[in-house]
Amino acid sequence: MSLGSQVTSQARPGSVLRGAGVAVACLVPGLARRAEVVATTYAAAWPIDKPGIQFLVVVPGEDEEAWRRAVVPIATATASWTVAMSLLILGVRRLRLPTPVGAVLLGAGVAAADTAMSGWAEGLRAKAAAARDQAHAEQESPTAH
Repeated sequence: MSLGSQVTSQARPGSVLRGAGVAVACLVPGLARRAEVVATTYAAAWPIDKPGIQFLVVVPGEDEEAWRRAVVPIATATASWTVAMSLLILGVRRLRLPTPVGAVLLGAGVAAADTAMSGWAEGLRAKAAAARDQAHAEQESPTAH
């Protein structure tokens, strides 16, 4: 199975927002302001749909408080995303390519990659769920000898 066979043909709204945030951040002066734009759009897109690309996510245990289980994954994913995208933006801004062109290309690439990875991950989750259901059904059915 290839990654291409799992890619959806339509961009996800959260992916588009994350990509747009990266594109806009390319145009903003100052590293701190760029990081702020990237972090804000990433966090704003989280409730729309979970990101397909996640660099580092810390998930607290089941025995942790509810607010920690809700906040820590978003905070850690946003921080790692912001660092990674800030480095990419820095690279794009140093290219000979005009910054607006690089911003559009990077934003579109991020949106496409995020959508693709999400589609691929959803396909893997669906296969795992089907295998789990099949194994559960085989355990419960009486075996004929």
